[in-house]
Amino acid sequence: MSIRTANGYIALLAKQVEAGIISSGNPFVEEYLDTMDCSVEVELAQLRELQVGISRHPDTEPSISFTVIKKYLYGWKEADKFLSCLGLKGSKVLARGYYAALRA
Repeated sequence: MSIRTANGYIALLAKQVEAGIISSGNPFVEEYLDTMDCSVEVELAQLRELQVGISRHPDTEPSISFTVIKKYLYGWKEADKFLSCLGLKGSKVLARGYYAALRA
């Protein structure tokens, strides 16, 4: 099991979600984050924190900060609609990529 590869995948996903949130003008993005009890600013801060944590410790599991990305991997609530608003693939595809990275 390659934690480093999986962490790289998670960091890349976090960067893509962050960029998507910043550049998206779709009102659903904010609505979705509100349903998750999270503001846009807080979500962006958590995504950045996750990226920094992984870059500092690429060989360790990202613990609690990983929670910020779980909703996108596991399709919580309307995650697939949210991801499509950002121009990203659906949660099933993202989860498959994550598990493939773990097996690498």
